[in-house]
Amino acid sequence: MSTTSGKIDREVFRQVHKEQQEAAKRGPEGHTTTTRAVIRLIEGQLKEARIGEYTIQCDEAKSRKGGGKAPSPLQYFVAATGF
Repeated sequence: MSTTSGKIDREVFRQVHKEQQEAAKRGPEGHTTTTRAVIRLIEGQLKEARIGEYTIQCDEAKSRKGGGKAPSPLQYFVAATGF
């Protein structure tokens, strides 16, 4: 979705929404998605996940016996609620 000065382009948003509504009216075929993640333990509680073309890391805070090198699972979850 394109943005201008940190704002969502509403016209693009509306168009995508309309296309999704029209596709849903035609039935569920082709609308199923599968997302897979490959997780690798690096050290301690530091983990790496490969999701499609992206790689992210996850860790715990030092106070939770982690290395504090990446966001915690809970921090990712909290951020995801805003997406």
